[in-house]
Amino acid sequence: MKLSNRTIVVTGGTSGIGLAFALELLNRGSKVIVIGRNQATLDQVTNKHKGLIGLQGDVSNANSVREMAAFIRDRYPEVSILFNSAGIMRAFELMDENLDLERTTAEVETNLTGTIWMTEALLPQLAQQNEAMIVTVSSGLSYVTSPVHPVYSATKAGVHMFTDALRVQLKKSKKNIHVMELVPPLVAETNLAPDKQSGGGIPNMTLDTLVKHGIRGIEQNKKRVVPGFSKFLRFAGKYFPDVLSNAMARN
Repeated sequence: MKLSNRTIVVTGGTSGIGLAFALELLNRGSKVIVIGRNQATLDQVTNKHKGLIGLQGDVSNANSVREMAAFIRDRYPEVSILFNSAGIMRAFELMDENLDLERTTAEVETNLTGTIWMTEALLPQLAQQNEAMIVTVSSGLSYVTSPVHPVYSATKAGVHMFTDALRVQLKKSKKNIHVMELVPPLVAETNLAPDKQSGGGIPNMTLDTLVKHGIRGIEQNKKRVVPGFSKFLRFAGKYFPDVLSNAMARN
């Protein structure tokens, strides 16, 4: 898939993985719309990186998703790539009596529900293009859970399963839409969680390296890109998941 002269939507595009991919796609000659919750942050990012288009919205809010989809359909009908990158990662103890129900499920609403909603909302528009792509961002922790992040791993496993189901369904009826799952390992440059929560002893990958792997995968219409330590986690999740989860808990 060629990445020049495209119009691309990137959720979670004001920081971390989303922003890194947005800037690379912009440099390749595409029009890039970055979605973020905070208007002030959007303004800061778009002022710093000329050419990026900011769109305020919350992927975890159904009404906001509907409004964004309508806006994109009306103003940018040529959108042909959706890059689902919005995500949060929290470390907490489930026995903490100060936790409320909403806080324990915040990651589900953003990481999993947001990915599903944005995909569903933009599918009719993507289906009208000659060639389109949906990219989801899961994690190496979709294969092996991180006990200190009890919900994050679950959401990323859900993203993985949803992506596979989406790909199979579209293969039957909409062969013009490619579906790629990006499975990052630990990338400490992102702001998902403080470094102290990111899992000691797990090899780190730079954002630049992750972007190179991901862009190559998009260009080659890969089904799944599993770079770096994520390859080991995929293997470990199949053959000795308990051993590795316990090791991460100790770290």
